[in-house]
Amino acid sequence: MKQAIVLTAFFVVAYSCFAKPVEISTHSKRSYTDTTTFKISGMNEMFAEIINVAGLQRGYELKEADVLNIEASISHGKKYILYNPIYIATLTNITKNKWAAMALLAHEVGHHINGHTKRRGGSKPELELEADEFAGFILQKLGASLEQAQQVMHFIAKTTASSTHPARNSRLLAIEKGWNKATGEAKLKTIVAEPSIVQGK
Repeated sequence: MKQAIVLTAFFVVAYSCFAKPVEISTHSKRSYTDTTTFKISGMNEMFAEIINVAGLQRGYELKEADVLNIEASISHGKKYILYNPIYIATLTNITKNKWAAMALLAHEVGHHINGHTKRRGGSKPELELEADEFAGFILQKLGASLEQAQQVMHFIAKTTASSTHPARNSRLLAIEKGWNKATGEAKLKTIVAEPSIVQGK
């Protein structure tokens, strides 16, 4: 019974993480305290792969932190990717592979690369699409199929657009655009809608 209660509590917390979209943050007072109670294996290695394939230099740091899900942030001139380990672990458990986590990491790096974290106002649909396109490009270079690169959006993206985030199909197309750029293909394929298990807002 105790184990069942613990597992139930875990998924309630995890679901609350999926209930909000990933964000861009420029708040210099963001808490960077590591949440060491729930470690995710391979995150540093995946992050290093993304940084390497993108041809980036030092100056980017990945940290577990007290955030809702995952976000790009700048503090004192340093670029961070902050992530909630329970959010990432739950997503990885649902998708049964590394590509969802890899896509989110690449997406957040894309926010930094495109200068989104230097702007005021937080997340905007056009900025999210730019970061999605970057993620698609990077994931293709890392060996992901188009379906693997797009998979995460079937779990975190809502079917309708909001003031901060595009609709799921727009995000799938942006990822496909980046993925095709990496292969040299210009033509977009038809997106086949799939049911979402857990939608973001």
